[in-house]
Amino acid sequence: MLDIHLPHKLHGAGEFFLHLFTITVGLLIAVQIESFVEWRHHLHLSEEARVALRAEIAHNLEDYKQMQPGLKLWRAQIDADLQAMQRIQEHPGDPKAQHASMSINSSSVTMTDTAWKTAQMTGALAYMPYEEAERYSDIYKMQDALLALQQKPMEEVANANGLIVKFHWDKSGKITTEQAGQIAEILGRMRFDLSIGDSLLEACIDHNQSFLENRKPREVYSTTN
Repeated sequence: MLDIHLPHKLHGAGEFFLHLFTITVGLLIAVQIESFVEWRHHLHLSEEARVALRAEIAHNLEDYKQMQPGLKLWRAQIDADLQAMQRIQEHPGDPKAQHASMSINSSSVTMTDTAWKTAQMTGALAYMPYEEAERYSDIYKMQDALLALQQKPMEEVANANGLIVKFHWDKSGKITTEQAGQIAEILGRMRFDLSIGDSLLEACIDHNQSFLENRKPREVYSTTN
């Protein structure tokens, strides 16, 4: 807070205006200094956020790439389970078909978003150009969509295992054509969800990679059938 002290006595209008001018200039200088300090603080805040976000995006990119082999294996297991259900539907009395090995399982991953949340909480994004802040937002929206999608196949795994117990397949060693069809329907939904997940994962990789390489991401991503 600035304290302004007027002299006890001013001699004439000239001295008064001189004093007023001196106060005005002092106030303007103080305001400019305060604005400069605030600007430097905002600049430092946004730069810290940039460094942290870039490191986090690079770290998540490596995690995305490590997810690809696991997702490919998961889809291959579901394909094998679907083939097993098809064999039972076609040959329900075949003991070999009824005792086929099943691999109904699930897995989940977590991604880091600490730098993103911190940038939002501190307001650092407000001090960045709109296009830059929007780029970060797109990257983390894609990440959230991928993490949300993984809940669906996990629920389907629980449903499929619930049917196996309900049909006593784990004890009797035999299910009907209709029962095999119900399990196959769930596996089909899992297969579809994982196909979408594969496309989303590809998009996440490209968004992170293109950001680090300072280029625009692709607009279209393929979905493997």
